[in-house]
Amino acid sequence: MPATWKQVDAVLNSGLTAGVCSAAVLVVGRGADLEYAAAVGRLHAGPDSPPATLATVFDLASVTKPLATTLALLVLRQQGRLNLGATLGEVLPVAWLPPDKGMLPLVALLTHRSGLPAWRPLYEKVLAMPEAERGGALERLAATVPLEHTPGPLTIYSDLGFMLLKAVVETVSQEPLETFCRREIYEPLGLTTLGFRPRPAAPDAPSHYAATEEGLIPGRSVQGEVHDENAWSAGGVAGHAGLFGTGPEVWRLAVQVWQAYRGRSESTIFTPQVVAQFLTPPLGLPRALGFDRPAPREASCGRFFSPQSVGHLGFTGVSFWIDLAQDVIVVLLTNRVHLGRENETIKAFRPMVHETVCQALGLNRSYR
Repeated sequence: MPATWKQVDAVLNSGLTAGVCSAAVLVVGRGADLEYAAAVGRLHAGPDSPPATLATVFDLASVTKPLATTLALLVLRQQGRLNLGATLGEVLPVAWLPPDKGMLPLVALLTHRSGLPAWRPLYEKVLAMPEAERGGALERLAATVPLEHTPGPLTIYSDLGFMLLKAVVETVSQEPLETFCRREIYEPLGLTTLGFRPRPAAPDAPSHYAATEEGLIPGRSVQGEVHDENAWSAGGVAGHAGLFGTGPEVWRLAVQVWQAYRGRSESTIFTPQVVAQFLTPPLGLPRALGFDRPAPREASCGRFFSPQSVGHLGFTGVSFWIDLAQDVIVVLLTNRVHLGRENETIKAFRPMVHETVCQALGLNRSYR
């Protein structure tokens, strides 16, 4: 028997009782048609917490990579200002870029085949600098980190690569990443909340941010400040993290990507040819340009999303998936780190949500 939307409600609420998160928002669509949207839980675990709503703002963590940095590069490519076949050194003619990083192809950075490690606590060095010297420090420090292996077919997911891609966006566009994304992408699409460095609420106003955690930097606010330590040290804007947004706005942006891929978009922000170039893995590699593909086994989007799907996860407990073959778009935002970053219950919860959604939509073919 197919699942129903009431069963989707039940699964979404089960995340609260199972201790996955204190707040969750789920938005589902078939193509551009909204099928389901719900918010459950509370902004934080305290007894006086306001309820989560569809207007709740979540820290999108690594979803920043595809929906900010990658889309900025895509727009620059469309505008004829960026050659994806270039190397980092050809785009960044700067003294601080070492030769081994200068030879890295942009495509290798976008597909996490650069040889750079996954993560380093660069925030420790950034925060030791005078505040006036911190601008661009994260990218410069990332460039000094030795490669862990020869660039090529080996895929190692890396925050550092996207720190360097932020420098690419800003060098080519001659403006900050957050400014370029806001003017060229978010504002033209009417996305008023999606963006970096969310405005703080008035002191006496209720918060509308889903809580995260202090993390590795004690004393930080858990609402309205970026959770990622490296991004926080950079003032809240980085190529790998820093984006905030609501479930409905993330879904609307994903719809625009899907429409462009399908050639159905009335907007000129994304063009079909370039979107297809970014969403198609080069030479059969496992990742598209800046976007993930479902894992062959135990995929976070469950069994019923086709191999022609793209999306991304974020460490705070957020994700989006676009099935390009079945025209399904699912955005699931949670604040799972609020209950502890070691909390991994979302690994079972996330695919369960996606599978129940697909069954409610009448999709039950298993791809893995």
